[in-house]
Amino acid sequence: MIGPFMGHQYQAILFDLDDTLYDLRAYWTRRLARAFATVCSRYPQLDAEQLCDRAVQSKVYMAQMPDFLRAHEVDDEALIAVVAEQYRHNWFEELELADDARDVLGQLRHSFKLGLVTNGPSRTQRPKIERFGLVELMDVIVVSEEAGVAKPDPAIFYFALKQLRVAPAQALYVGDSVENDLYGAAAAGMSAVWVNSRNEQLPPDVPPPLAVITRLAELPALIEKQAA
Repeated sequence: MIGPFMGHQYQAILFDLDDTLYDLRAYWTRRLARAFATVCSRYPQLDAEQLCDRAVQSKVYMAQMPDFLRAHEVDDEALIAVVAEQYRHNWFEELELADDARDVLGQLRHSFKLGLVTNGPSRTQRPKIERFGLVELMDVIVVSEEAGVAKPDPAIFYFALKQLRVAPAQALYVGDSVENDLYGAAAAGMSAVWVNSRNEQLPPDVPPPLAVITRLAELPALIEKQAA
């Protein structure tokens, strides 16, 4: 399984999960907006959009929602319980893989070994992996809690590469996070493609990726073009 890219011969492509194979930020924001609409109907002095922004910045997921509401002077414990349950209910069942992700992975499987390297606990990452049917598309799946190490530590990349029997220089990593994916891949000696769907500026001290894409659908054509 060999595919040329940028003058190199790659044997494997590894992917991040959250905000790479699906849009976690958009999904998360929609869930927050729904929950805060319920809150603001009872507490009109609060602004749902501001609450969403603060919750995203504070990384408010299911476990953090009750304390987040209390910190914003929501003192109705019955309402807090209702909103927390609304936020949690069917969280994984409503997730959707990016429209282009399955087709891209299917195309790439013909030429490359594929892997997934994701940070997070098994209780949140494994339901996503099952929901998206990624086991059938990946040759190796590494969840940081199970590996005992997390990105950007290069050890988690080595863990995946060892299972694929591929050297770092023979693998390409695709992810959205500057800190976890670009720094991590570089530390492991891997080339990276940055999925920059929000057109963010790359900080000057970051190891430059081989390429920048806004959608996964761009990846196969990018590989083919660079191989020409």
